[in-house]
Amino acid sequence: MKRKLAALLLAAVALIGTAATVIVNADFKGEWSFNEGKSKMGEGRMRMNATTLKVSNDGAAIVIERTSSFNGESRTSSEKITTDGKPSENTVFGNSKKVSTAAWSASGEELTINATTNFERDGNTIEIKSVEIWKLLDGGKTLSIDATTTTPRGENKTTLVYDKK
Repeated sequence: MKRKLAALLLAAVALIGTAATVIVNADFKGEWSFNEGKSKMGEGRMRMNATTLKVSNDGAAIVIERTSSFNGESRTSSEKITTDGKPSENTVFGNSKKVSTAAWSASGEELTINATTNFERDGNTIEIKSVEIWKLLDGGKTLSIDATTTTPRGENKTTLVYDKK
């Protein structure tokens, strides 16, 4: 009887220990407004960062709706990206194809999104590569995105900061 009780107790302790190590990924869901004052914009002619983000989940994917303004015109694009490291293809900016992969950090606190977008311009294909590292700050009230974008004109690094609405 004592052996069964000891085995049961040991199993319970192991189960609790396992449950305590379960990683919960950061929750980026919600609506976010760009905070220019807290952001660090890099060099570059075109700054097409989103003025608002709407983020939701769809199963094992993150859905990102980005609204930006350029020359007084508002544009919204939507992407659905799986977070298992497998490629996701989305159409952005007209008919340009963007292929993204996303994966969580070991701690579940950061999501890294790697993307390649190909644009057609004047019969030429222009490739833009980007890496975004998403993380929450201020107890989930602030979203910080460290972004590195590589174009034929060079590399640009920014930190985009968004406040939860």
